Amino acid sequence: MIDVKKVGLFIAECRKSKNWTQKQLGEKLGVTDRAVSKWETGRSLPDICLIEDICKLFDLQVSELLAGRKIEEEDYKKETEQMLIRTIGENQLYGFQVVLHLLEISALLAFYVPFFLAQGGIPNMTVENVFCWLAVVLLMGCTIYLDAKLPARRYRSSNIWIEALNAGIAFLIMVFYVFYINDIADMIKQGESVEVLYATAFIGLALVVGTRVLAVYKRKREEGL
Repeated sequence: MIDVKKVGLFIAECRKSKNWTQKQLGEKLGVTDRAVSKWETGRSLPDICLIEDICKLFDLQVSELLAGRKIEEEDYKKETEQMLIRTIGENQLYGFQVVLHLLEISALLAFYVPFFLAQGGIPNMTVENVFCWLAVVLLMGCTIYLDAKLPARRYRSSNIWIEALNAGIAFLIMVFYVFYINDIADMIKQGESVEVLYATAFIGLALVVGTRVLAVYKRKREEGL
């Protein structure tokens, strides 16, 4: 949340540094001195259409005005990220995380479709297969672009349950493919035990999910999330 009182005090401080009265500042911005007084006492924030004009008058970045203080250059990126997080909200950040994982899973499924159609052989360059591979490229391109552009990047892999579910689904897709191309019925005929196959898959799933959970938990502790 933006601290309205802190922003107001900062506006007052900037105004006084210019030796302007509230009326003079209001005239420069096209508002009344009563409006300026409301800002400075924390009763309201300036209209969004005035934010840029205020920043120009006081030579500020928007993030500095909303933070209510001058930001050193080395802290600027960190402070901007925190401002975005406070504005966006935790649930929306988790929503970004889910969208990115859905794109990744969709790309993985699209990649395996030609191999399923080829029933374990090498896929041919058919129209369907080319379409699937183009979809993989498109989906991964969207994932990379969104991961780079969406705010609060380091927070988007911070929900342990979402990360665990993503890792589990990806592993199960690969396990299903292995069973499919080898035909589990043939594997059983060759002497493989169903229990052993399922136990191996379960252990693998536990290891993959556990490793992902531990990695996320470790990163959360290191970054103080």
